[in-house]
Amino acid sequence: MAKTLEFLGDFVHEAQRERGLASLNLRAQQSELSEKMEAQFAQLDSFQIATTLTAHSKYSQIEPFLSAVGYLSVKRKNIISRQITPFEVIAFYSRDIIAPAINIIQEIAILEKGYSPTQVSALINFLQWKERVGIERALGAQYINSEVDFAEEIRSRLSYLVKEQRGYERMFMALADDQIRSKIHELEKNSSIFQKIDLINRKLDNEAGILSNISATEWFNLFSAKMDILHEIGRNLTRNLEADKGMAAAPIGNSPAILDYRIDKGVRENLGQIRQMPLFCGIDETLLLEIVMHARLVTHTKGSTIFLQGEQANRFYVILDGWVKLFKGDVEGHESILQMLSSNDALLETTLLAESKFPINAQAVETTRLLSMPASLLREKMRANQHLTVNLITTIAEKSQELINQFEQLTLKSVGQRVGWFLLRLYLAGGENGSELLLPYDKALIAGYLGMKPETFSRTLQTLRACGITSELNLVRVQDPAKLCDFCDFDLQEKCKRKGTNACKKADCMVN
Repeated sequence: MAKTLEFLGDFVHEAQRERGLASLNLRAQQSELSEKMEAQFAQLDSFQIATTLTAHSKYSQIEPFLSAVGYLSVKRKNIISRQITPFEVIAFYSRDIIAPAINIIQEIAILEKGYSPTQVSALINFLQWKERVGIERALGAQYINSEVDFAEEIRSRLSYLVKEQRGYERMFMALADDQIRSKIHELEKNSSIFQKIDLINRKLDNEAGILSNISATEWFNLFSAKMDILHEIGRNLTRNLEADKGMAAAPIGNSPAILDYRIDKGVRENLGQIRQMPLFCGIDETLLLEIVMHARLVTHTKGSTIFLQGEQANRFYVILDGWVKLFKGDVEGHESILQMLSSNDALLETTLLAESKFPINAQAVETTRLLSMPASLLREKMRANQHLTVNLITTIAEKSQELINQFEQLTLKSVGQRVGWFLLRLYLAGGENGSELLLPYDKALIAGYLGMKPETFSRTLQTLRACGITSELNLVRVQDPAKLCDFCDFDLQEKCKRKGTNACKKADCMVN
């Protein structure tokens, strides 16, 4: 199996090179790179990828991937005749050829029982890191130092790619063994290739002039040198996939005891909570252990990015504790907060229904621990297990209802009603005990979530003093919690212990 994975890794590397060379070719003179392009076409065709993957046809991505590979000849003709734009070239190779190939590598590696889940996760994060470097090579080769009206947009896109690279590199380094980490640190410290690219990347955010200091060919060659180094590291990672040290003597099988033995220590310590999560509640114990043996516990500090809009949704996350903000933003720094999620909430369950990209951004608003799992594994398990699929659909339906209720609050309710509704929700989530509510995150975030400015939120809290509600810093005191009933809606009513009892009543105080 390692030979198949290495073969696919080599194919991805050559496809990445063909993408970059095609981008450079569309910028060069008509015949300047024609021989190199023809040679690269032949190199990629020599893999005879369809023949090799026939034995692995059971994997979901194989058929659409081979269909896209069959379409390569048409795209190549368009490249040679210049009847295709650079963006279309980069999108085709990235979306239809390279991303599916990486997903196939992931799917095969995950389902190979002899491989360590930690090493598989490290390999996949490494391949995603390398792919972002490859896209940067292709994009820069076309637009670096060129006369285009959207040069700032290109620089912004390159800067975004660099952020993605750093994110995948951090994940990879956290999972890699000491020997590999030392190799990467050595390259970053001593390799002139790595240092030159690092200088370019660090200046991308604030010095647009850096894009005019290097020619397109120099850019392509510099990034190709880094890609070749990374490819050799990737080949070594693939060759050395093996079971965790100390597990070689462990019995082979799928009994709960054996599966539990293979689970990461941090994940094992949280199994009690994981079993109660809406997605996993009530499923067969063996199935649960088969899933979480590939899971990892990851910690994000306050303000750190979990994923960015447009990233491939290769991982699926569930919150163990902490708070996560799901939002959209623009280049000017404006944000629209779509959801605030906490313990046991999953991040974007809909990405499990189809292999797609994240449609929004996710950021930790305080130190947050997440359960991170390969999305392809969960999709595979859902195909074979109805209970898991029903859990997912139920969770999506509940999230959809919450979004509808949130939309109602933002569009039909006054600012006072929105703040009261938020406080009532906090009160119910806290078990309806006591008269003090601790705001779970910054007031500015609460204001954004409720669709108002921070100063409006603060003024509204002051207005609620008439209802016996006072606040100091992040602590809100409610003199008579029953007065919060004025802000109840259908969704919160279903969560209230007082529903259907004599204690269920509305107070006279209503803020408009």
